[in-house]
Amino acid sequence: MSLLGNPKFEEFKAKGHLPSPKGVALQVVRLTQQEEVSSQQIAHVIKADPALSGRLIKAANALMVYNTRPVVAVSDAVTVLGINMVRQLALGFSLVADSREGYCKRFDYTGFWAQSLLTAIAAQHLIRHKGIGSGEEIFILGLLGQVGRLALATIYPEDYAELLAKASEDDSVDIAAREQSKFGFDHCQLTQAMLADWGMPRSFQDVALLHEHPEEAHFAEGSRDWKLLNVMHIASELAAVCMAPTQRRRKMVPHLMLMAARWGVETEMLIELGDGVIRGWAEWGRLLEIRGVEFPPFSELLRATQLLPGTMDVPAMTSGTAQFFKLRILLVDDDRTILLLLKTMLSNAGHEVETARNGVEALAMVEKITPQLIISDWMMPEMDGIAFCRKLRENPAWRSIYVFIVTAQESVDRLVEAFEAGVDDYLTKPINSKVLGARLRAGQRVVQLQEELAFDRQQLREFAEELATSNHRLQQLALTDVLTGLPNRRYAIDRMDQEWALSKRVQRPLSCMMVDIDRFKSINDTFGHKVGDEALKHVVHALRSSSRKQDVICRLGGEEFLVICPDTSLEQAWQQAERLRQQVEALKLNTAGKQIQMTVSIGVSSNADTEILSPDMLMQQADRRLYAAKSAGRNRTVSD
Repeated sequence: MSLLGNPKFEEFKAKGHLPSPKGVALQVVRLTQQEEVSSQQIAHVIKADPALSGRLIKAANALMVYNTRPVVAVSDAVTVLGINMVRQLALGFSLVADSREGYCKRFDYTGFWAQSLLTAIAAQHLIRHKGIGSGEEIFILGLLGQVGRLALATIYPEDYAELLAKASEDDSVDIAAREQSKFGFDHCQLTQAMLADWGMPRSFQDVALLHEHPEEAHFAEGSRDWKLLNVMHIASELAAVCMAPTQRRRKMVPHLMLMAARWGVETEMLIELGDGVIRGWAEWGRLLEIRGVEFPPFSELLRATQLLPGTMDVPAMTSGTAQFFKLRILLVDDDRTILLLLKTMLSNAGHEVETARNGVEALAMVEKITPQLIISDWMMPEMDGIAFCRKLRENPAWRSIYVFIVTAQESVDRLVEAFEAGVDDYLTKPINSKVLGARLRAGQRVVQLQEELAFDRQQLREFAEELATSNHRLQQLALTDVLTGLPNRRYAIDRMDQEWALSKRVQRPLSCMMVDIDRFKSINDTFGHKVGDEALKHVVHALRSSSRKQDVICRLGGEEFLVICPDTSLEQAWQQAERLRQQVEALKLNTAGKQIQMTVSIGVSSNADTEILSPDMLMQQADRRLYAAKSAGRNRTVSD
């Protein structure tokens, strides 16, 4: 039940008991709540506080990774971050500055902000590593995700100090349950209400409420909220490990490794993430004037950690309705956390499991135990999963072993390569226990039928044909144009929809270009399609070499291309289109002793036009302007 609107919460607000922004930060928050406010007005107010100005400029450079130039002025920082983000950062920075101490004797104010900052940095690194989206807003959620604890220490300093004292005597105490009993609500509910009151997104409110116990959430697996919840859970646990005393820290690391592994963050990735968090902490800690944390390199901590099967809480695989068939399974992975996680899951399900750390060890284990089923990682030292599978299939005695390959990306080309190497099925990271159970049952049926019925050659041929059909279907679903290597029309439409939704959500410009090669038909008619293909490739090379990192170039068909330009105004897109056009104009294609001059016509449109209501309309407008460019004599750019 939400506290927002609760009489008690409204009373806290009315009496000023809740932590809240002050001074310039309060002015910024109030100013951004007005319907018509400009970036210049906000920047003018912020400049009155040198400390806040410096922190916002730092945030713009640290959080907005796509910036090509460093931000050095407050006005630029406000423009880059956006008004909503500036409000949230001003709010967070103000709370850090104004809540370094208080009246709750048992509450570690400095430690609270240190752990919150670590959570924010870890969440930012995680969300970028997993490719979920930008790290700007998640940084604020990490910083304020447990602000309810600070609020309780502010509202009830003596009662909360007593509660914390009891909790410190017994690690098993559920603080949230104690808070519910004593106050009628816990810090997570209070955090949710405060974030809602400050205008934070609803999804962030829900994540703040549930991230300490993600198993209680009912988000659809794979949804954005589910991903944000996992990011915050792992980030908060990583921060807790950083802040824990040495002895307790070593006990907490296995749990952190397991959580990360279940979400597809293996040990080496976790080491890189942890060390990145510590580096980020050094800069942010100085900026926000939060004391440092002494912490050993993650590589030392994680590699020295003993992982014991009996202490691991792993998800159970669903058994299904089919009769159980026990398997001899060989797990092959160089990450010990993943190995132990899978081994525990499969052993708990009743299977006999052995392990190997790479393809070389796995071949030796196959000689020894002759497994019925193998689950192998793709990327491993000495011999990777594909090389191991090829070697396995060279031995006629091992060709019936059912093999899963585990890969981080469900790439069509990579899967085709795996199937051609002899793989029977695949799993994607992070491994979902339900998917693993379902696919394992499919493998069980094959193995059981092999042993009971001794499949003949015809059955093997049918199985191979099914795999070939699957391969062909995967190839048909590929999103890449074969000739140019560019994304094709299907990808272009999907990507345009995504960029359109993102631009609307974060209130940033989006432009696109329709590019068409002038008189391309005459090249094909005069010199043949082979030369026409070469001309296409030359133009694609020019497009790529003159485009920016964030631009997305797609081939729509024939000689027509779409260039999607995120965070780009109409004027910027026109300038980029002109550079592109001039790059193509400078091309010279020599064939049969003749030199072919190539040019392109370009139509440019932007969502700044209020009449543009959808991505389709944006593309249609660019298309109309393309034809206007052709009608005006070709080799030109039209943007109005």
